Amino acid sequence: MRKLGIAVLVIIVLLVAAALIIPHLIDINQYHAQIQSQLQKRLGRQVTLGDMRLSLFPPSFQVQDVNISEDPRFSFNQSRPFATAEKLAVSVELMPLLHKDIQVKSLELTHPHIELVRDAQGNWNFATLGQEPKPSAQEEAAKKAPTPVPSQTPAQPAPGSGKQPAGQLSLANLAITDGQVAITDQQKHQSRAVYDHIDLNVSDYAPDKQFNLKAAAHLPGSGKQAIFLQGKGGPIKQADMLNTPFSGTLKLDQVALSSVEAFLNSQALKGIETVISGETSVNNSGGKLTAGGNLKLDNPKIHNVDVGYPITLDYDMTDDLTSDVIQIRKGNLKLGATPVTVAGTLNTKPTPAQLDLKLTASNASIEEAARLASAFGVAFGQGMDVKGTLNANIQARGASDKPAM
Repeated sequence: MRKLGIAVLVIIVLLVAAALIIPHLIDINQYHAQIQSQLQKRLGRQVTLGDMRLSLFPPSFQVQDVNISEDPRFSFNQSRPFATAEKLAVSVELMPLLHKDIQVKSLELTHPHIELVRDAQGNWNFATLGQEPKPSAQEEAAKKAPTPVPSQTPAQPAPGSGKQPAGQLSLANLAITDGQVAITDQQKHQSRAVYDHIDLNVSDYAPDKQFNLKAAAHLPGSGKQAIFLQGKGGPIKQADMLNTPFSGTLKLDQVALSSVEAFLNSQALKGIETVISGETSVNNSGGKLTAGGNLKLDNPKIHNVDVGYPITLDYDMTDDLTSDVIQIRKGNLKLGATPVTVAGTLNTKPTPAQLDLKLTASNASIEEAARLASAFGVAFGQGMDVKGTLNANIQARGASDKPAM
């Protein structure tokens, strides 16, 4: 047994030595063109790679200065590449690697900058990743041109007919560390908005099946300002990305509402400031995003008026991602200790947002309700001293900044 233990120890030492020495003996850069071509085939985009470094355990290589080009169909965004990264770690299959065949298994990008663009027709630039690039106009013309075939020669298959199309992108794992994402939405006429400090992990990814997703975003500002999203998504709906199914949970940890407004590039929340914490279940199906859970709003201010008490919300709602209409089926608020229920719709597409809401309250504190109403500029003047309790059944319709009560 002693000799067996010594033998095992020797083998381990030799493996460790090989892992440390062999990468210095093999110049992975000699496979630079092959690896670059393999990634281009997988992504369906032009790829430029910098210097490479090899490691064996696990079999992988690191690439500096990665550049992935934009889809040529998004001609208005050609001044920016689809993605760049300081470093790319590529995990590959071991046995094919020994035969000089590079088969990509996982990708990890460090400090990437990614451009997400939706054109006026609603097409996203990332939807074509892993697809065969469309041929140019010259290639299309060449295909349509008749090719004379001598009558004595038997008909042959067209050149290139045996060529395999670019495979759909599939990965065991995709990780992004401290990324930056910029979003340009021409369909909604929204200018380019940039979001920083995003971490993402996707496992078992393929466009035609369900995959696991974990994401975190740390928004600028004081406090934790953290957003966490975890769940299952897919299969990808190439024709309409908004219809891609997703089910999971969203957690907010001390997130300033102003940061959310900037993150969503939305004017609907303008004039309201608070710090939000809470957790909600999220489900997307057929372009409708359903959410339900609990939120707490600390130190709320509306139009620079301090409400003076925390607001908690237990809710169930649906957002139609096509029409931007939010339907509130359940909205149980507590304005300090005062319970209020809210139900109805909120249309966030116009500015200001249009609402049609019903508010009810039983034995509510007039003082707390008045403070909130005066912050919105309705019912009572700011600073007016009102006391007592009330039962209320109120319908609010019209623009969110001046609703008709």
